[in-house]
Amino acid sequence: MEAIHGRKSLLHNVGSAGMLGYMGHRAGVLGIPFVDPIVFYRYPGLPPSLVCGAVYGVIAGTMAGVLGGKPI
Repeated sequence: MEAIHGRKSLLHNVGSAGMLGYMGHRAGVLGIPFVDPIVFYRYPGLPPSLVCGAVYGVIAGTMAGVLGGKPI
Protein backbone atom coordinates (compact mmCIF):
# COMPACT_ATOMS: atom_id res chain seq x y z
CA MET A 1 0.00 0.00 0.00
CA GLU A 2 2.94 2.30 0.54
CA ALA A 3 3.82 1.98 -3.14
CA ILE A 4 0.26 2.84 -4.19
CA HIS A 5 -0.27 5.87 -1.93
CA GLY A 6 3.32 7.03 -1.71
CA ARG A 7 3.36 7.46 2.08
CA LYS A 8 3.97 5.33 5.14
CA SER A 9 0.94 4.70 7.32
CA LEU A 10 0.19 2.49 10.30
CA LEU A 11 -3.38 1.98 9.06
CA HIS A 12 -2.08 0.48 5.83
CA ASN A 13 -0.22 -2.15 7.83
CA VAL A 14 -3.29 -2.89 9.95
CA GLY A 15 -5.55 -3.24 6.92
CA SER A 16 -3.13 -5.42 4.97
CA ALA A 17 -2.41 -7.77 7.86
CA GLY A 18 -6.09 -7.95 8.77
CA MET A 19 -7.01 -8.94 5.23
CA LEU A 20 -4.23 -11.53 5.06
CA GLY A 21 -5.27 -12.96 8.44
CA TYR A 22 -8.90 -13.19 7.38
CA MET A 23 -8.15 -14.80 4.03
CA GLY A 24 -5.51 -17.11 5.52
CA HIS A 25 -7.94 -18.42 8.10
CA ARG A 26 -10.67 -18.90 5.50
CA ALA A 27 -8.22 -20.91 3.38
CA GLY A 28 -7.26 -23.05 6.39
CA VAL A 29 -3.65 -21.91 6.40
CA LEU A 30 -3.55 -19.71 9.52
CA GLY A 31 -4.63 -20.23 13.08
CA ILE A 32 -5.77 -17.63 15.60
CA PRO A 33 -2.98 -16.70 18.03
CA PHE A 34 -3.65 -15.47 21.58
CA VAL A 35 -7.36 -16.45 21.54
CA ASP A 36 -8.64 -19.36 23.60
CA PRO A 37 -10.88 -21.67 21.53
CA ILE A 38 -13.49 -21.67 24.32
CA VAL A 39 -14.39 -18.12 23.26
CA PHE A 40 -16.14 -19.48 20.18
CA TYR A 41 -18.25 -21.84 22.31
CA ARG A 42 -19.29 -18.99 24.60
CA TYR A 43 -20.15 -16.71 21.69
CA PRO A 44 -21.42 -18.97 18.88
CA GLY A 45 -22.21 -16.08 16.51
CA LEU A 46 -18.63 -14.82 16.53
CA PRO A 47 -16.97 -15.59 13.17
CA PRO A 48 -13.48 -17.06 13.71
CA SER A 49 -12.12 -15.63 10.45
CA LEU A 50 -13.05 -12.12 11.52
CA VAL A 51 -11.37 -12.61 14.89
CA CYS A 52 -8.26 -13.92 13.13
CA GLY A 53 -8.17 -10.84 10.90
CA ALA A 54 -8.54 -8.55 13.91
CA VAL A 55 -5.75 -10.29 15.82
CA TYR A 56 -3.32 -10.13 12.91
CA GLY A 57 -4.27 -6.48 12.30
CA VAL A 58 -3.55 -5.57 15.92
CA ILE A 59 -0.23 -7.40 15.82
CA ALA A 60 0.82 -5.56 12.64
CA GLY A 61 -0.35 -2.22 14.03
CA THR A 62 1.63 -2.71 17.20
CA MET A 63 4.75 -3.69 15.30
CA ALA A 64 4.43 -0.80 12.84
CA GLY A 65 3.77 1.76 15.55
CA VAL A 66 6.20 0.66 18.24
CA LEU A 67 9.00 -0.87 16.21
CA GLY A 68 8.61 0.98 12.91
CA GLY A 69 7.61 4.39 14.23
CA LYS A 70 5.03 4.88 11.49
CA PRO A 71 2.48 7.67 11.82
CA ILE A 72 -1.23 6.95 11.73
